[in-house]
Amino acid sequence: MSAELESLCRACGLCCDGTLFTRVPLAAGEVVPDAELEVRTTEQGGRYVPQRCAALGGTVCGVYARRPLACRRYECLLFGALRENEVSLGEALQVVARAKELTGAEQADYLTFHFGRRP
Repeated sequence: MSAELESLCRACGLCCDGTLFTRVPLAAGEVVPDAELEVRTTEQGGRYVPQRCAALGGTVCGVYARRPLACRRYECLLFGALRENEVSLGEALQVVARAKELTGAEQADYLTFHFGRRP
């Protein structure tokens, strides 16, 4: 990951703090650092990590190297736009700051547009 992309993720944390998602699904048989992550099981037997993630310290993941597969695979629209040079790091950080300022329906629309949040 480039330094700019890492800077964006480390300044954001919206995918881990409960803003974008309520849970992170775990793959069947996936082993995660249980001592640092709360793992719950659905009635159907699926396992997940509830969000806000217990490993999130501020906006930084405390188990980054051992994070769940779904976390490793996730890429928000803003991350992709920065990677493809469609926005600068400064612009991306402004989007994150604005997302954190908004509330309610206005925030939901903004998150969907910039981060790809599914309602």
